[in-house]
Amino acid sequence: MKNKLILAAFAMIAYGSVSAQTTPIVTNGDMEAWTSGKQLPKQWSTFHTIEREGLFSQSTDAHSGKSAIQVNFTSQKEFDNRRFYTAAFNLEAGKHQVKLFLKGSGDIRFIALHKKDTNAAGKNSSTNIAGTPAVGKLENKEWNEYTLDFDIIDADSYQLTICFNAADKLLIDDVAVDKLK
Repeated sequence: MKNKLILAAFAMIAYGSVSAQTTPIVTNGDMEAWTSGKQLPKQWSTFHTIEREGLFSQSTDAHSGKSAIQVNFTSQKEFDNRRFYTAAFNLEAGKHQVKLFLKGSGDIRFIALHKKDTNAAGKNSSTNIAGTPAVGKLENKEWNEYTLDFDIIDADSYQLTICFNAADKLLIDDVAVDKLK
């Protein structure tokens, strides 16, 4: 009887540790799943007009795994920017943190969490939360981690948008959203 109780307790602990593992909030934030011939990894998109410009490509110079997104863009005028975004995901109300790794040169205008099918922007509104601190200009010869904080007021379906003013072989990898306690 004692052995059965010990075995049952061990099974419950093992089940609890397996069920406690969570799937990432951002699907394919590690940039590993790509469709042949596409500029962006699966679960990431941009506007059709931007996609035709050919700014994005798959790179094997990854922070982890085998792939990252590479971006090349030179603005032609002031306030000329481009953006790409994730598939929608659900967030609870509360404090969240976005972590991502960047390498190369560029100017990140803003990173925002915004309600699904609404416009992303660099300023806060009822449907958009801009991450703080802003990333801004970067010149990284190595991979650097960036962490941005977000305060989500309404539980809802959100998307993460990365907007940039310039990019010269800018690499992006391991994008994650985590709820803070």
